[in-house]
Amino acid sequence: MNLAEAASGEPFDAVIIGGGINGCAIAEEAAIRGLRVALIEQSDFGFGTTWRSTKLIHGGLRYLEHGDVRLVRESLRERSWLLKTRPYLVTPQRFVLPTLPWSRRPEWQLRVGLATYDMLALYRGVPGHRHLGRARLRELAPYLPEAATSGFSFFDARVHSPERLALELALNARDHGALIANHTAVTAINAEGGAVSSVTVEAGGQQFELPASAVINAAGPWVDAVNAHGGLPGVELLGLTRGTHIVVEFDGPPGRDAVFSTAKSDGRVFFAVPQGPLLLIGTTDERFEGDPGAIRPDSNDIDYLLDEAQALMPGRDITRDRIRYAYAGLRPLQRVAGGPEAAISRRHSVIHHDRHGGPRGMYSLVGGKLSTFRPLAREVAELLGAPNPRRRIDDPVAPDWKQALRDSGLRMDQKQHLRVYGPAIGSVLDLGRGELCRHCGAIEGEVRHAARNEAAATLGDLMMRRTGISWAACRGLCCAEAVASIAGEELGWDAARRERELRSFRRELDFHLPRIDQLDGASA
Repeated sequence: MNLAEAASGEPFDAVIIGGGINGCAIAEEAAIRGLRVALIEQSDFGFGTTWRSTKLIHGGLRYLEHGDVRLVRESLRERSWLLKTRPYLVTPQRFVLPTLPWSRRPEWQLRVGLATYDMLALYRGVPGHRHLGRARLRELAPYLPEAATSGFSFFDARVHSPERLALELALNARDHGALIANHTAVTAINAEGGAVSSVTVEAGGQQFELPASAVINAAGPWVDAVNAHGGLPGVELLGLTRGTHIVVEFDGPPGRDAVFSTAKSDGRVFFAVPQGPLLLIGTTDERFEGDPGAIRPDSNDIDYLLDEAQALMPGRDITRDRIRYAYAGLRPLQRVAGGPEAAISRRHSVIHHDRHGGPRGMYSLVGGKLSTFRPLAREVAELLGAPNPRRRIDDPVAPDWKQALRDSGLRMDQKQHLRVYGPAIGSVLDLGRGELCRHCGAIEGEVRHAARNEAAATLGDLMMRRTGISWAACRGLCCAEAVASIAGEELGWDAARRERELRSFRRELDFHLPRIDQLDGASA
């Protein structure tokens, strides 16, 4: 089913606007339950907050401070489910939590908090926490300050590619009959008799009106912008905060353990998480009032992260010239007046527009976190009156993907890069094993697989949100032309189109994953 067919067909039970993790999850859940649904995304699946996160599936240890035990328990339950059902995407991650002179809590409180965290998780999926004396702490993290004389280790989980997790949900929705459309913008939400009746969208220079009984606004940071098209104009639901990260490269690998601490200057939560040969450092938490499409790091963010990283990990020799790029995302939280940004609830809310003067059948999603997309999707599906699902999707994935990697004959770094394809690894390998990027180990088959099976339409889709090549230290610039050539073969691009795609990709790359010398106010 394409947009033209959908416009002339039966009304959708729901049109879902926004292809981030929540929108994709809702589309999958609703489609599995037998509803006729469309998923509309203005850019690409996973493009917004999902793609630009800290890439962690965590229970939210810091949420215990704010007494949100229910959210922590729910997040830990979902972490366990993802570790079981998506082991190729979500893996256990050990964190080292040092006690430092600037730690916000004394060691006994940290011990109680970690014990509570373990209890809420029921030890499912990962080991419990451990106290670390000085010797063991120095063994695990010799780069910490001399003032770090003890600490703890605990486990959470990391998601190797949150954008591919969202994509899997969207593709599964499509397999169950949903229409999924990326690079498609909503231009109007239409109502008749006080209830939503259709959504007007634009794609490829054409407009289509999709009839619908309900509309779900899951556009993340763009929720208010979408509502301005007719859903709830003039009402602001969001309170956005900006989270910035830097990615650094060392002379050798950064090791396997991550660091969880608090910033020396202001007590914010601070992470340093290995990403293959690179180290991801973040994050900031600043209120943001501008255009969500204009979000990118600024030089003050970089200075803050660099100063805090040097204070926390002096032995790593983290200098400005080691930063390969930075990125920033927005947290679409509930609008609240005043108070610290970190204290704003990450719990989601479903807003019924008819209770605020808007049309019946229109709903907006505010808040939420990466790890809790499944409960949210179930809540919305039930709100739509969807019957119980025809089948459940929580069986563990078949282990064939591991054997396919073992038998591939590829280098270890290539195997680590390819693991995110899970059950599709065999198909990827069959489509070409020639190496494209020496920095991350990407191969030709990834591009062909994405072009044929994964709704990739642009070079940016392929480089940044399918293969993940642009997360490498080179940002994909070493192989962009080779990828464009393969994509051209698969998608029918002529020479002029390939050049346009290359120019567009480089602009997108420099905006969303800039080198720090490309930022306003950056010093040399």
